[in-house]
Amino acid sequence: MSGLRMSPAGVADLARVKEGEARAAGADGLDLRLSEHSGMDARDIMALRRFTRERQLMIVFRCPKPSARAFHGTFPAKTFATKAKSNAGTGTVHGAQGQLMVSDYDMMSVWRHDGTGWRKIAVSALTPGAARGPWSEQAREIVVAMNRFLVSKLQHGCQDDFLDAEKNPGVKMADHFLAIRAGDGIYLRDPNECENFYRVHALPWPYVSNGRHCGLPSGPVG
Repeated sequence: MSGLRMSPAGVADLARVKEGEARAAGADGLDLRLSEHSGMDARDIMALRRFTRERQLMIVFRCPKPSARAFHGTFPAKTFATKAKSNAGTGTVHGAQGQLMVSDYDMMSVWRHDGTGWRKIAVSALTPGAARGPWSEQAREIVVAMNRFLVSKLQHGCQDDFLDAEKNPGVKMADHFLAIRAGDGIYLRDPNECENFYRVHALPWPYVSNGRHCGLPSGPVG
């Protein structure tokens, strides 16, 4: 495990600096509280809440380590090609060339409300199970639009939509999640809470009891 080494007090000091920057940018108490829990940047949470409200979207993220909130915008987001695990104390990692990166945001799923319910926007290769490949025009437009304003840029598509049960990373009990729902934000502390959130919103949960992906598509596409 690699990454920046720093005392918890030092990380906390940097996190307070980021909070000040977020307040200056217009982040409110909910944005700051969700950032503290999720490890995502409060400015990104603020902008994602606005974006999902305008477009009637719901986006579920698997979150970085909470300490990562001190480093978004200081270091670039961890790239898809970087497989090393992030440092638990700072949420950072060294890339292959030694460059420091901060844990990225992993989208689990994207949904649009059609007036009666949530319909999936698949954000993955159009060829089912392919790790790479062209996306739909709708998926590409949404991610490009988000990356125009995000401090920590998205690095890949949605995990739920990667239909390779063997290679999909699945979910683990240490994972935590943030749902940004049409302007609101809901922190989900583990996979059980995330699954319950899916069930409450009538979204299929594509992971079996051991946390592995079932390998099948989930949800009506819209």
